Amino acid sequence: MDEEREAIIARLILNTRRRERPDNLVRIANDIRWLEHDLGSLKIVSKVLDISTDMLRQFLSVEKLCPEVRKLVEERKIDLIRIVHNMRNFDAESQKIIANEVIEGQLSGNDVRILYPLHKSLPDLTIEQLILRVQKSKNIKVYVAYFRIPIEFKNNQLLLKRFEEIVGKDEIISFSIKNSIGMLELTLSGQKKLRQVAKERKLSLKKFVNDFVLRGV
Repeated sequence: MDEEREAIIARLILNTRRRERPDNLVRIANDIRWLEHDLGSLKIVSKVLDISTDMLRQFLSVEKLCPEVRKLVEERKIDLIRIVHNMRNFDAESQKIIANEVIEGQLSGNDVRILYPLHKSLPDLTIEQLILRVQKSKNIKVYVAYFRIPIEFKNNQLLLKRFEEIVGKDEIISFSIKNSIGMLELTLSGQKKLRQVAKERKLSLKKFVNDFVLRGV
């Protein structure tokens, strides 16, 4: 058992410390689970491997994929952890559609990362419609910002007006709020204006949107 443990620890170190991993993500997740069972907890595994538990859970995201997509990961047709981690939130059919788009080169890791917050803000759209929206936005160089709306904030029109005052009405392609998640689509020039105003106030773009725009600081 000690020899097997040491072999798995060594293999996991190789697979988590190098950019080019020797093994697929399914094998890595299986090794993590084996070691967790052997040592008693994921926290102990984290200490042994000197890797955060959050990172370990990202590798374990493969367990939440449907069998068909998990097989694609095992075959290394999908091999990016950030793609696997972000696909875990979707149902089996959506996962298969996303996986196919990834394999065909139609969706990048960043595109897949955008899909779930977009789904949360626009839950009535099908996965195909969401993918098309992401692809269209990418092709015409649209900037999409997502942000949480404070519970106390009630005037959505006032929020839209604030954005219009900052970047100009013509630079806003769309603006929507769903389940306290705001989504703002801007033209490329609109994004530049927003960044410039944030820079003038010595704020990151995220902090500017959250503090200056939403709270009127």
